[in-house]
Amino acid sequence: MDTLTPSSETALDFPGLLRYWRGRRGYSQLALSLAAGVSQRHISFLESGRARPSREMVLSLADRLGVPLRQRNRLLLAGGFAPAYTEHGLGAPALQMVQQAVALILSKQEPYPAVVLDRFWNMLDANQAYRNMIGVLLGGRAPSRLEEGGGRINLMLTVFDPHGLWPVIDNARQVGRHLLRRVWQELQTQAQDQTAREIFSRIAHWHPDMVGPAGAALFDDDAAERTPAPMLPVTLAADGFRASLFSTLTTLGIPQDVTLQEMRIECFFPADEASRHALEALSR
Repeated sequence: MDTLTPSSETALDFPGLLRYWRGRRGYSQLALSLAAGVSQRHISFLESGRARPSREMVLSLADRLGVPLRQRNRLLLAGGFAPAYTEHGLGAPALQMVQQAVALILSKQEPYPAVVLDRFWNMLDANQAYRNMIGVLLGGRAPSRLEEGGGRINLMLTVFDPHGLWPVIDNARQVGRHLLRRVWQELQTQAQDQTAREIFSRIAHWHPDMVGPAGAALFDDDAAERTPAPMLPVTLAADGFRASLFSTLTTLGIPQDVTLQEMRIECFFPADEASRHALEALSR
C-alpha cells in the first residue's frame, strides 16, 4: 500500500522556499544553475541566505521551476519585492472578456453539466444543467461550504460529505481515492494554506479509513497491478435519476493573473446512451 504524507510547512523565507520548489521539481543545484544561466555557487548562496536575489533572479528561477503564479508572488515577497501578478475576482471589469468566454462554454455545454471552480474546488459558477443535477442528487440537503472560500459551495467537500453526495455515488470508494489524490497534490503545493489543510482534515474526519492515523493519505494498494480502464466514470443515482459521467478540465492558456491560472472549468459528459437520455430528460 502506498502511503503519502503532506509536506510539512515550508519556511516563509526565500532560501527555504527556493529549496522547497527545487526539491519539488527534482532539480539539483547544478541542474537549476544550468537552466537559469548562473553558477551553482550562486544557487547555493541563495539557498543558504549568504546572497540576496534580485527581482529578475526570483522571477527567472520561478519560471525555470514552473512555480504557480500565486507562489511566485510569495517568492517575491519573501525576497523583499512587490508581487508581480494581479489577482482579480472573476467578476472584475478587467476580466470581462474572460467572463464572456466562460459564459459561452457553460451555455454551449447544455444539456450536459458544467461548473467553474477555483483552486480549492469552490464553485464560482455553473450552468443550469449542473444546478439541476446537484439539486436532484442532494435532494434538499445543504452542500458543504468553506468559510475561507467566502461561504461558497465546496464541491470536493460535498463529494466526500456523508450527508452530501457520497451516499448517491455508486462507485464512491473508487472515485474517492482518485479525488483524494488531487487533494493531497494540492496540499503539497499549498502546504502553508490553512484552507488546503482544512479540506484534508475534514475528509480525514469523515473517512478515517482513507487517511491513516498519522495524517497520511492511503491510496489504492493494488491498482498498479490491474489494467486500468480508459477512463473512470462517476456513477450517480438518486430520486429516479441515474447517470454515469466522465469529465474534462479546461484551463486558460498563458494566464498572467492568479485567479485565471487557478480557475478550472469542469465539463461532464454521459458515459453511455442511458446517461445521455437521463441528462437530456433532466434538462427538460
